[in-house]
Amino acid sequence: METTYNDTLSGRYEKMDGSEQSRRRNMLTAAASAAMVVAVVCVCGMLYGGSATNQLGMKISSPTVTQTFRMPTSMVSPVATSESAVNMRHRKGFKRLGRPQDQRKALIRGLVTEVLRHGRITTTTVRAKAIRRYVDKMIGLAKRGDLHARRQAYGFIYDKDLVKNLFIEVPKRYADRPGGYTRVKKELLPRRGDNAELSYIELV
Repeated sequence: METTYNDTLSGRYEKMDGSEQSRRRNMLTAAASAAMVVAVVCVCGMLYGGSATNQLGMKISSPTVTQTFRMPTSMVSPVATSESAVNMRHRKGFKRLGRPQDQRKALIRGLVTEVLRHGRITTTTVRAKAIRRYVDKMIGLAKRGDLHARRQAYGFIYDKDLVKNLFIEVPKRYADRPGGYTRVKKELLPRRGDNAELSYIELV
């Protein structure tokens, strides 16, 4: 049996027979093989993993391999279309007049009825500007004069006789006017008690 001497880290020599020598040779061979396997796996992971994660726009560089990946279409966030986009609420506000919906609607209907009956009323500026569109709408319905317009006017104006007179007189009075049937002007003095700003709304 062959006998050799191995140099240790301490600087001393130890006696090593043939079986010990072959055992250590096998260990070194196994370690080298494992290192090669690890290197191959790393290279394959860089190449294969890059194609799978090219959505991230990463650029993988190595001494021998340089590859740029693109973002796949499946991971790109979809562009908002006209169907999915949310429209903004521009010019959607209105005056609530300090009342809930049912009371606000009743107040507006009452004021519109009085404007059409008397031709001119005095109220707060906010209320006058709020009911102006409704007065113009009722006059527009009277100018149309069809059955559907008449039923809409009956459903809004409280006085039924006023609706009948409205559909008779309005087509004569505003035949040549395409719109703008009311005007709002401010009063000189505020209201006594709460100092609210007053205006009068009248038919043109």
